Amino acid sequence: MRYSSFTLLAGTVMALYSTHLIEKWLVALIIVCALFCIPLCRQTRKYLIQFILVLIGILIGSHFVSSFAEHHRHLPERVWVSAYLTVEQVDYHSAERSRFVARVTHLRHSNQQLVAQCHCRVQLFWYDAAQRRGLAPGQQYQAEIKLKTPTTYWNQGGARPSNFLWAKQLIKQGQVRNMRLVKTTPSVRWRVYRALQASDLDFKGILLALAIGYRGDIPFEQRDVWQKNGLQHVMAISGLHIGLVAGLVFLIVRRFIAGIPQRGILLRNRERLVLTPTVAVVALCVAFLYTGLAGFAISSQRAWLMLLLFWGQRWLGLSTSNWKRLGYAAVILILIDPGSWYDIGFWFSVVAVAVILLCQWAWQLGSNASGWQRVLQTIYLQLLFLTLMGPLSLALFDGVSLIAPISNLLVVPVIALWVLPLTLMGAVAAMMWADVFAAQLWWLAELPLIGLQPVLNTFAEIAWTWLTASSISAISAVLWLCALALLTPMWLMRYYRWILAGVLAMQASYALWKGWRTPDVIVHVLDVGQAQAIVIERERAAWLVDLGRRFYIGRSQFESVIEPFIAQRGLRVERVSLTHQDADHSGDWRLAKQRLPKAEWFGALTDQPCRAGQQGVWREIRWRVLWPDQAGMHTSNAASCVYQFSYGEIDWLVTGDIGFPEERILAEQRRLKEVEILVAPHHGSAFSLGSLLLQATQPEVTLVSVGAINHYGMPDKYTRQRALEYGSEWATTADFGQLSIETDGASWRLKTPALFDKTNAKSYSSTSQR
Repeated sequence: MRYSSFTLLAGTVMALYSTHLIEKWLVALIIVCALFCIPLCRQTRKYLIQFILVLIGILIGSHFVSSFAEHHRHLPERVWVSAYLTVEQVDYHSAERSRFVARVTHLRHSNQQLVAQCHCRVQLFWYDAAQRRGLAPGQQYQAEIKLKTPTTYWNQGGARPSNFLWAKQLIKQGQVRNMRLVKTTPSVRWRVYRALQASDLDFKGILLALAIGYRGDIPFEQRDVWQKNGLQHVMAISGLHIGLVAGLVFLIVRRFIAGIPQRGILLRNRERLVLTPTVAVVALCVAFLYTGLAGFAISSQRAWLMLLLFWGQRWLGLSTSNWKRLGYAAVILILIDPGSWYDIGFWFSVVAVAVILLCQWAWQLGSNASGWQRVLQTIYLQLLFLTLMGPLSLALFDGVSLIAPISNLLVVPVIALWVLPLTLMGAVAAMMWADVFAAQLWWLAELPLIGLQPVLNTFAEIAWTWLTASSISAISAVLWLCALALLTPMWLMRYYRWILAGVLAMQASYALWKGWRTPDVIVHVLDVGQAQAIVIERERAAWLVDLGRRFYIGRSQFESVIEPFIAQRGLRVERVSLTHQDADHSGDWRLAKQRLPKAEWFGALTDQPCRAGQQGVWREIRWRVLWPDQAGMHTSNAASCVYQFSYGEIDWLVTGDIGFPEERILAEQRRLKEVEILVAPHHGSAFSLGSLLLQATQPEVTLVSVGAINHYGMPDKYTRQRALEYGSEWATTADFGQLSIETDGASWRLKTPALFDKTNAKSYSSTSQR
């Protein structure tokens, strides 16, 4: 029974990753039958018990999945419906929109009631309305909403919106309009939120984060500075805050009760025997209230559970290691809320605590240790923590703060001993409607932050303080290994030979594998739905051809797809080309110009429009423009820029949205030649990729950038049939997600890096040698 909790966890995770809904009644029936078999199976009893635990985990996970699926079916998609919304949480306000979480009831469409009491939680966006700044938790609105299942684009570095919704227990996303406030039901969090909003403070956003876990009002500039200083953990209620509150309450209450006379009426001698458990219960209750004030965030739940396990096992006389407590807390959280398995914050919290436990040996200084020894020990722990958590921070946040040890030594004591206690005292005062007194306490709380902010700004402006994933090199990896070796505990000295040999072997193997496998050029056709975005990669530099779709409201695909992809690959954008000005190709080009100030721009909407005959060489890749003959002489699709690229003996053609007339001109004037890779024109529509183009180019593979769900019927079945008849292979982003062509100039290979993530997708692997 030693691994029973992890057996439960394994069953739950199996159900979460199942591609089909599992019949809960069938699983429950098997569990009942297995329970009756336990007395009959003496030899295999322990294995049968583990099997039952796996089934119980599957039952928990399948209940979570099926309940979400049931709520999902009840809510209509892509139609405006009338509903009542109860605001639970406001994520943020920006100049264009606000994002919040609401519980939906009483959905009506065309005077017909669709859902009466669903109580489903959804994530909503409210755009361009003057009154949205007054949005606050506890308010109830009557509004029109349009919901949808968020689109997932399958690219390297891309987020999975469905996983985010599962982690937050949200059914769908959507937008609202015609919001009309019906009533306000003040909650404790609402009282604190409104009181802090009304106060005239410079750091009200950070105080809100410390008091109720709401980070939506932290200015972007302030958030960026604190992140570059490695202080993002301070802006979220986590184990640090829960532990401080519980410890402070424990010490105060224990000191107060212990100060009562021993032979007094209120406290007898025998009652002192239960003093510590009683005080611990009080501290746990207060910490639980603080966890609720934080909105029961994952990190705060994990911290409170670890406190409960720590004190509970002491009361029961059990000796359990901190590692087991951490494991039990993580398993309990996932069993209670299976969606937390998809929460990055949950895993970051668990790993951070694991690193702290790994370093706990260094806290054991003798009572005779001097103050300087304790200071040096603290600095050492900060450096060790940075070294161990750095790779995880790079993977999750695309950067790591190298100044974090110094910043934490400056800021964390101030937060722990001054800012947090005063902030919580102000929150208690606000709950009791003493807003003036609360404002005074918060004013005192932010005073040290006002003094520290210029120092943090100076640290953030230093170039080397924030190390991004794209700036990592072999030298950086070697320096990190050296730092890890120097900071490793001395009791591991006996294993240094083996550790060093293993690390060097892994480094050598990786270098050899990378040198053997890394292609000279990679052409990525990104999955951007019914749009187009292509990235040509060579020597960690990139040439972008088209920028995906520009949305009239909300974020563009440049922000949500292209930038994360560029960051994931560690690329530097040197050139950007726009084939034509349609919104599904030019994207949010204004924002892209701001974000890519050093890139050269060509094509539509630029000072260097496309014109047939233009040619050049970029990083040994030859390029030539085949169409249009004269800039601006055609309508949008017909004026699409047609590029032909060549590297070694491999050629590929990018055709924009040209149709049959343009293809005929190119073929008849013999501008086309045979190519290995063809990016299909106009997303494979019925009026493109004709026989003349296919006959002239004879492509070995045709790549199509197209949405899985579109109203145009693309790609057309006859277009696909024509390509196959000419001997070309066929691959679409709708089927496989991101499509990447790797070439060394003599051969090419088509890979689908995101395929392992896609459910029910076809497998694809193709290689060609000239």
